[in-house]
Amino acid sequence: KKTRTKFNLRLWWKKQLVRLRVLTCLIAAASSSSTGMAEAHALEELHTELTCPVCLELFQDPVILECGHHFCKVCIVQCWEAKSDEFSNCPKCRKSCTRKLRPNSLLCNVVESVRRARSTDAAPWTPGEDREGAPDMQEERRAGSSLSSEEENPEQLKVRAKISHISFIAQVTLDPNTAYPCLWVSPCRTSVHVGKIQSNLPNNPERFTRYNIVLGSEAFSSGRHYWEVEVGCKTAWGLGVANASVNRKEEISLCPQDGFWTLVLRDRGNGTSEYEACTDSDDCLIYPSKPPRRVGVYLDYGRGEVAFYDAEDMSHLFTFSDAKFKEPVFPYFNPWPIINGRNQEPLTVVTPLCGTNTPLHPVIQD
Repeated sequence: KKTRTKFNLRLWWKKQLVRLRVLTCLIAAASSSSTGMAEAHALEELHTELTCPVCLELFQDPVILECGHHFCKVCIVQCWEAKSDEFSNCPKCRKSCTRKLRPNSLLCNVVESVRRARSTDAAPWTPGEDREGAPDMQEERRAGSSLSSEEENPEQLKVRAKISHISFIAQVTLDPNTAYPCLWVSPCRTSVHVGKIQSNLPNNPERFTRYNIVLGSEAFSSGRHYWEVEVGCKTAWGLGVANASVNRKEEISLCPQDGFWTLVLRDRGNGTSEYEACTDSDDCLIYPSKPPRRVGVYLDYGRGEVAFYDAEDMSHLFTFSDAKFKEPVFPYFNPWPIINGRNQEPLTVVTPLCGTNTPLHPVIQD
């Protein structure tokens, strides 16, 4: 069995070497011409391939886990340090792994080549980034944030700065036609709370009639999108995305196999709550360093990723990867029932702070 494992690992490494050499050729082709659409698209694809799924930036000191996924060294170390138990797993595939980090020098060289191509290219690197306004990351850090630099580590600052300079911040509103009858959506359609059953509502096809769920008004079928939700001191809630075709009338699970990619806070009924990413495998509990009062949801439709962050300091909570979306998805909201008089606060969609004390006006990505 050990021989077979070594053989498979050797084959995997050979494939990765070939893949990285192809990426290097793409760099050379793209950097030789800054005007062609094909070259620009190649650079965009390359940027996606070389982005850390935790900090959403180009790899810094990339390391590889036993499962084959790459992360910045500091990102994966911080993810593991945030766990309260001794078990380690991959933030992307959730497979258990040892804390043995193997540096990937070839990948590091490719990333450095991309950075050089990026610095010499007059066009903005990230699709949707403002050509006139893409200030340097260090400027964003010097500009200040809602937390001091002592409170936010460099990786959290990178995520916050990246979000503040790109235009995939989505203007999300709630669709009352999808809301469970006991959910009350505010007139501005940005807040929802649990109340008395509204018996006069039509049982239209879009409406959820079994669970406390409401969806966003607009579906996403491409691109990258980010929004934030104020959860406050709620003891239970659910956030994420859902396929347009999910079953809205019968019993379901909140897992990918039923078209949901969700993170939930469950009230255990004994005065305590627990955070869980609803994966298709066994229970996937997560342990934030502190209870998030505002949660950021990041959707990369093309890469099949749904990531969650504590929006106050941009610390990573969980990422669903390899979703392979085949249809439009909607933002998902579940304020959860009121339990023993607790959990009466609403869920509220809010304007992202994005690293400064001045709110950033939302921009809808076409």
